[in-house]
Amino acid sequence: MFFSTSCKICKIIRIFLFSVFLLILLALIQKDKLHYLKFITPENAAYFILVVGILITILKIFEYIKNKKN
Repeated sequence: MFFSTSCKICKIIRIFLFSVFLLILLALIQKDKLHYLKFITPENAAYFILVVGILITILKIFEYIKNKKN
């Protein structure tokens, strides 16, 4: 039901909205116990996105080279 559509963009949007909803719910329920999430800062998130992007780019380049040889 939740993932019954075949549209990839719709699935991504639904997963994103569901995860945001869960984060908001967690923040409302566990206000005093979220001190261990202090390391999540905009700078750390930017580093994470850059590292993941670089790794995906490297993997795509290796995949391209592998397919080009065949």
